[in-house]
Amino acid sequence: MTHLVWYGWKLLGLSAVGSCAGNLLLKQANLALSNSGLLAIATSPWFVGAIACYIFDLIFFSQALQYLSVSAAVPVVSGIRIAATAILADVFFGEHLTFNQLLASSLITVGIVIMLRA
Repeated sequence: MTHLVWYGWKLLGLSAVGSCAGNLLLKQANLALSNSGLLAIATSPWFVGAIACYIFDLIFFSQALQYLSVSAAVPVVSGIRIAATAILADVFFGEHLTFNQLLASSLITVGIVIMLRA
């Protein structure tokens, strides 16, 4: 692979990190402000942080698409987002990672590897 393609994969990884962090911050915003109004949640630091992470996600993803095909980038970043969010939700929020979630994440990962080899 060329240097630029590796750069695209790095950008894609940063995109996945941004999206995963945004998801976790949204969860924290709702936990910190349970039963609060829409305005309270929208102005909370957790919610604002989530929006910032999503913006970074979009910037990194759009830059990654300069070096990678959409057909490769979307499945890879989606799989990373799903698996990382499930694992980190277990770590930070005590959400139990079930066998079915682990199996599904594994199947997604295998599917991504097969797609990239095609």
